[in-house]
Amino acid sequence: MSDTGGKDGIWKNFRAEEAVTAAIDLYGPQAATAAAYCALDAWTEARSDDYKFWFGVFSKLRDRRTT
Repeated sequence: MSDTGGKDGIWKNFRAEEAVTAAIDLYGPQAATAAAYCALDAWTEARSDDYKFWFGVFSKLRDRRTT
């Protein structure tokens, strides 16, 4: 997987915790699903840094839901 995120990658503009809060505000109980779709989109477009960012957001959201 290549890194094509470049300077426009969202992971360079936000911390994962900020994205977690924004996802919860926007998507409520579906926030983890929304983050998973973002990660999948980044994966299929070979944007490895964006994928890592969104997978981290997904993981944090999933962990919050189960605790």
